Amino acid sequence: MFTKRFLVYSLLVLFALLSFAVFGQQRGERLKKIIEQRRGGQTSNSPTSGEITIDGKRRTYLVHLPPNYSKEKSLPLVLAFHGGGGNAQNMINMSGFNLKADQENFIVVYPNGSGKLENLFLTFNAIGCCDYAMEQNIDDVKFVSELIDKVSAEYAVDTKRVYATGFSNGGLISNRLAAEIPEKITAIAPVSGTVFEDSPRPKGKVAVLIIHGTKDSAVPYEGGTSSRNIVNKAQSQPFKSVAYTANYWAKNNNCKDNSTKTNDGKVIREKFVGCDSGNSVEVISIINGEHAWAGGEKGRNAADAPSTAINATDEIWEFFKRHKKP
Repeated sequence: MFTKRFLVYSLLVLFALLSFAVFGQQRGERLKKIIEQRRGGQTSNSPTSGEITIDGKRRTYLVHLPPNYSKEKSLPLVLAFHGGGGNAQNMINMSGFNLKADQENFIVVYPNGSGKLENLFLTFNAIGCCDYAMEQNIDDVKFVSELIDKVSAEYAVDTKRVYATGFSNGGLISNRLAAEIPEKITAIAPVSGTVFEDSPRPKGKVAVLIIHGTKDSAVPYEGGTSSRNIVNKAQSQPFKSVAYTANYWAKNNNCKDNSTKTNDGKVIREKFVGCDSGNSVEVISIINGEHAWAGGEKGRNAADAPSTAINATDEIWEFFKRHKKP
């Protein structure tokens, strides 16, 4: 009798525990979905994770498709690179590119950098920075080149409208990609990211929009080593100035020496003139802007406050959609 009662009691307890676990998991998934919607996507459709093997190393990324996506219609592709120490989800949260993609009907891919840990403290190798990816000489150009091919094969991508943008280390790698694989990239828009002394001579022409705060202390507007110890340690070369970076691209795109500037007290807009058709070079300098994605969210609690003078995501997409490879 005791054994039978004990068995029944045990089964009831086990059933209760299983029910609680299932309920808890379902509740947890619902909470997770709510948090992801609030923090990352601003849309109901969560990004799809993907991976690719480069030189024996597993590389990961997230893909966001707009609600009206159809394999019957090729769409522009935007590659959005996170800053040093961040990850793909961090870039989603900060930039709001998912919402812009939903509004304007394009695909966004958020590549993850490399690091000692699975999804933390990741960086891209932009030659003069940063940290693990630079120290280990990770071939991020090869990674992105093959990633573009993979995404274009799996989704309906207009290969004449492939763009790259990124924040900080993500902006640095955007410059390098445009220089080394210009045949695959139509335009770039680095935010708080410049070039280096050893940045390669571009192999082709790419349209460029530079967005940078004049009070950026992590990647100084006037160039040099970072005043932030964590960034300084991650560098192997001084950053070049915003003016040097703009001229680096203007010379490559055969722009004239002069440019036009407007200043509304919040931002200075500079446009180089006479550039080769379809390869314009523009600069938006945010007056007193710090190291942040203007109009977006902080990458972390202790990060600089984003300027409200412009919305970087809006400015970038307006620039991108004006450019298409012939």
